Parts: sequence; structure tokens; C-alpha cells
Amino acid sequence: MVRWQFPSKPDIPPDLLEFTHDPLLAQLLVQRGLTTVEQARAFLEPGTYQPALPEALPDMATAVERLSRAIERGESICVWGDFDVDGQTSTALLVSTLQALGAEVQFYIPNRLTESHGIKIPALNRILAAGVDLILTCDTGIAAHEAAAAAQAAGVDMIITDHHDLDDTLPPAQAIINPKRLAPEHPLRELPGVGIAYKLSQALYEAHSQAGESEWLLDLVALGIVADVARQTRDTRYLLQKGLAVLQQSSRLGLQALVASANLKTGRLTEEHIAFWLAPRLNALGRLGDANLAVELLTTTDQTRARLIALQLEALNDRRKMLVDRVVVQALSLLEDTPSLADYHAIVLAAEDWHPGVIGIAANRLADQFDKPALLIALRPGELGRGSARSVPGCDIHRAIKTQAELLASFGGHPMAAGLALEPDNISAFRRGLSAALADCQLGSEKTMAIDVLVTLPDISAELLATIQRLAPFGAGNPSVHLACRDLQIVEESVFGKTKNHKRVLVQDKAGRQQEVIWWGSAAESSPDGVFDLAFTLSPDDFKGNGAVQLEWLAARELEPAPVVRQPEFIDWRQVAHPTTNIEMLTSSAPLIWLEGQDVPGMASLPRHKLHPAERLIIWSAPPGQDIFEQALALVKPHQIFVVGRPSPLDLFPNFIKQLMGLVKYAMMQREGEVVLPDLAAGLGHRLVTTRLGIDWLAAQGKLAIHADDDDIIVLRRDQRPPITEAPLIEEILISALAETAAYRRFFREANLASLKKVVS
Repeated sequence: MVRWQFPSKPDIPPDLLEFTHDPLLAQLLVQRGLTTVEQARAFLEPGTYQPALPEALPDMATAVERLSRAIERGESICVWGDFDVDGQTSTALLVSTLQALGAEVQFYIPNRLTESHGIKIPALNRILAAGVDLILTCDTGIAAHEAAAAAQAAGVDMIITDHHDLDDTLPPAQAIINPKRLAPEHPLRELPGVGIAYKLSQALYEAHSQAGESEWLLDLVALGIVADVARQTRDTRYLLQKGLAVLQQSSRLGLQALVASANLKTGRLTEEHIAFWLAPRLNALGRLGDANLAVELLTTTDQTRARLIALQLEALNDRRKMLVDRVVVQALSLLEDTPSLADYHAIVLAAEDWHPGVIGIAANRLADQFDKPALLIALRPGELGRGSARSVPGCDIHRAIKTQAELLASFGGHPMAAGLALEPDNISAFRRGLSAALADCQLGSEKTMAIDVLVTLPDISAELLATIQRLAPFGAGNPSVHLACRDLQIVEESVFGKTKNHKRVLVQDKAGRQQEVIWWGSAAESSPDGVFDLAFTLSPDDFKGNGAVQLEWLAARELEPAPVVRQPEFIDWRQVAHPTTNIEMLTSSAPLIWLEGQDVPGMASLPRHKLHPAERLIIWSAPPGQDIFEQALALVKPHQIFVVGRPSPLDLFPNFIKQLMGLVKYAMMQREGEVVLPDLAAGLGHRLVTTRLGIDWLAAQGKLAIHADDDDIIVLRRDQRPPITEAPLIEEILISALAETAAYRRFFREANLASLKKVVS
């Protein structure tokens, strides 16, 4: 149960009210602890803020002197980063700076799956053997005692830039730039890795008589700050404000390609676009692929290369979603088979086919669902199990894991998230010990949601939005403004989006005044039935433009008892040899049959985007992903679901291409080459990303040309030219996407039906 906490009337200083000329803005500032004009001006107006000098960071002067000497002597510099977005952007920023100053520079980011975080000795030895003269780390290295000593023994200096917590002793490096060496109240204390990299870049440009030249790199700083959920205070907030302005004007080809692949507009980018669209794509590369490609994307001057890497990121991000969905359903299946596993103070589960790169995201979902810490362990034959944990407020998961150190090969983390490695034989003992260590956690305690302002529907206006937007960008340390309206009812609602995953909800107050609210990712959620209070945020409506306001649903508090919602009944026909016979026996109310990518003679069926409400739904073909499965059920809202789940012959590359070419040929003959991507995806029984990859493959082979591309609608023209050099890579990405879909369909046919039911109920 979540308790809504409404604000008490704040005491607003008169000079603050005079400064803002806006009582609501002054109120919101005070609620955020900004009570003086000086604090408010620094928060609202980056042009008036005085950032700290780079030299305030410990060892900055030493690092600049050593790097300048390396540049002058033509020494080989290796920038060593990390695979998350903070590490990717830090690496790209420092590589760009050093290249601009004439340095001989290379970069290296470890592989998450084979090396994990930090500077591992085998990889370091390879770098040293290649003849590097200086190693510059970013977003990593503060615990690299052994690596720094090995570099020192080889006669190679190491400069460490990092923002993670300090060990009791520091590594033997030439310089260590870490804001945690500063006093807690210092304005640079909260800088993430990319912020430190930027300060070093500033100092290097100044040392080479090019003060101010570093500002073109602020787009990377904005990406890294938001992706790392850095606390927005002082210099960190200032850099984000400046960085967003640069990001909106960025000429960086890789960012333009990334923004285009996410169907965004560069000039309207905000911190939300980074958090929900751009950062997940870059993070997918670090989780499932080679993060060095991200640095190439962010530094390349080759438009074709930028688009190709962005295409890979899009496919990897889609694969990440599929893998996470599958891990969550498999975890629920394990709990369904062995309910006692949910009785511990932490959910600890392990499986052999889980991808180590996504188990942390899946663990976070389980922690949210069960309101207790969750730890998932990926097993590989003959190897240590690798686990990732996520916690809930009130439970220090890192402290609890530390109590079981004797059972672990390694571990690390912080109160809300941690990672570990252990022998599979120790999992049961570890589960018991971890549960005992978490016994004093305050699980199930009442949660609260802070409401900033109580409004009525007539209060909602462009002026109100303008006041709220003065507090942007929002994020850690500066949460979005939560508004609430009381005594509303739903008039109508509809699903929308490419995948029909969201709702437009029309609400009405007691006076009959109405307002549309967007409820993201809610297609499978039950809406309030009766009178309720609504918590929401306000944002610009990018689609309508012209100052239009968009309400985004946060939560509802029903004022009348909610009716009991009847859960759908699942009937398992997956092992039935002739399900058509069973269908013929369904006498009352003809069922809706969902079938894609194949024809069954005499069967009237529908693809995903033409489904509609019905009492009964037959899922004939196994869906291409858990999200599409859930979206279909949200559209139909059936009382009975008959699961056949036939495999698709179009998961094989030759069959997929043959069917795609047939559909494209039809579009050429009948629709002047125009294809609607969701229609095409349904005709193939595949995901949008996979379908788009198929079109890109045909274009790369020289079989057709993309004449126009407007999000969902693509206009194709016949072509006849040699394949481009990137064609084999596009084929490799497409085959991988098809294989991932085939794996999900196999899983769907074998999964515990109760676990599938639990996810969608």
C-alpha cells in the first residue's frame, strides 16, 4: 500500500517570492530545500552559476602535466574505460580531447561477460605488450591496486580518473583524480565519471592555450550524467543543463544516428529522452555486445558507419528486452514449481540459460513485484555462477551479502545493488545465510509518494507547465514535480503506440470537465473503476507541439472499493496433436484466433494489430516475444485463453527472406512500394526491429532502395546494384535476431503456463 503525502504550506521568504515573481515556483523551490535567492538563481540560471575550477580536483595539475608531456613526445596513450554509458561517454570524451590536441591515442573497454568491471591483468598485459606508454582510466581504476603496480613495474605510468568509493589505500598511480577525495560539501563531489573526464578535458585545453574549446563535448557529459543517475547538485546539475543545450544542437554523427533510430528529434531532446530511449540502447551494447563500439559510434566521422552501429544497438536493445522478459517468466516459473523459494527474506534463483548481462534488470523487476531483495544467478557448465542482486529500501543487500563472504569467490556493490560469483554447490547455503542476514529488514513497510501540488483540471495549462519546466532537468536529487487531482472518473480509454502498449485515458471531474492523460506501458493494467484521485506529471506534448501540455499518469488512488477482477482462464493445447478438432468443439461464442506468419486452410484468423475484445482467444502461433504476448491479451481481454503456440517456419533465415520478398513484391505491385511496418511485422510473425532489419538487408544486398522512411511507413523502390560492404554484418545481426525470436517461441511452448499467466494477470 502506498500512502500519498501531501505538502504542508511552506514558509516562503519574501525575497525569494520577489525574485521568482511566481508563488508556485517559489513554493516548489522551498519544497526542494532552496530557500535563498542565491540558491534559487544558481539552480535555475546556469549562466549565473560559477563552476568550480578543474584544479580543485586532487592531482589534476599532475595529470595535465603528464598528459601534456605525452602529447609533446608522441607517446602512445591508452584510455581505459568501462562498459556502462558513463564509461562509454567518458572514454569517447577523453579520446576526442586527446585526438584534438594531437595525441597518439587508443582506447579499451573490457567485455562485461568475459572480464567484468575494472582493470584485469591479462588484458592489461596485452595493452602493455603492444607498447603503450601511458594509461589513462575513466570511470574505473580506484580499486586497481594490482594493475597499477603491474604497470609501474613495466615502466608505464597510470593516471586514474574515477568517481567510485575509495579503498582504505590508493593504487600506486601517477595521479588519482576522484571527487570522493574532496570534502562531502564540495561542489564537485557528486560528479560521475564523465564529469571528471570533462574537467580533465577543460584543464588540458587550457594548458594548450585553447580555453573554452571543451564545450563541444558537453553533449557526451549530459548523456553520462543522466545514464549514471548522478545526483543533480551544483556542478553536476550545471554541466547537465549546459550539456542538454549542446546535445540539442549536436553535430556528432553517431548521436544523430542513435536519435534517428529511436525516432526522436534532436532539437527536442530532454533528460527523459536520454533516460528512456538513448541510454538503454547504449547500455544494451555494454550488456550484450562490445562497448568499444559505443566509443566508435560517439567519435566516428563516417555517416555510414554511424548508422550501422546504431542499427546494431537497436537490435541489441530489442534482444535485451526479450532476454529480460524471458528471465522474469522463467524465474516466476521456478517459484511456481517450488513455492518455498519465495518464503526466504530474499529471492535467490539460478538457471543455466540466463544471460549474465540482463539478470540485474530481471532481478530489479522481481524485487519490485515481491517487495523484497532478489538475486539471480547465471550458471555455465564448469564455471562459477555469476549473480546480480537488486534490493528494496530498508535492506542493505551489499552488507547482507558480505556476511556470506566465506561462500563466495568474489562480490561487490552498494546497498541497493550488488554482484557476486560463487560455486553452484554453495547456492543453497548462500540462500539460507542471506535470508538470515536480511531478517531485520523492514519488508512490507508502508511506502509513501510525495505530492508536490494539489490542482484541479482547470488549473492545467501551458502557464503551469512553464513554471514546472523552470525546475528541469529532473532526475536524481531533483525529482519531477508530482501533481494530483481529486475525485475523477474515467470516461473512455484506448490503447496506442506501434505495439499498442500504452493507454490514452480521458478523465472527468465532478463538474464534467475533461482531460486526456497518457498512461505509459499500461495496456495490460486494470484501470480504476469508479471515483479516484490521480497523481501525474506535466510535460510538453512533442507530438502536438505549439505549447501543448501532456499529462502522464503516475498512480491512482481509488476512493471506492475496486471490484474483483476475474482472471483469465488458460487452457493448455500446446501438446494437442490436432487442435483444429478442439476448436470445432467450441460451440458457444466463436473464439478469436491469433495467427501470424503462416496460413491454416479454412481457419479465420487475425494478426496482432487487428485483434479486438472477445470472450475467447486462441493463440495459434507462438508469439515472437513476451511483450507482444502481453499486448495481445491487453487488446482482447479474454476470459478464456487457449494456448496452441505453434512454431514459425519464418524463424529460419531463408524462409524469412523469401516471405519478406514476397510481401515487398506485393507492395511494389499493389501499393507503389509503400509498406506499413506494423503490417509487415504481423505478416511475418516477427518483431518490428527484426522486420526492419530484413528491409535493411534487402537494401544492403542491392535488391531494393529505401525511397522514403517515415517511422511506420517506408516507401521502397526496385534496385539492382552490388551489395554494400556492410551487408554481411547486417545479415549477421538479422540472423541473430531471428534466432532470439526462435528461442523465445521454444520457451513459450515449454514454459510453465502458470508463470505466463502470473505475468499477465
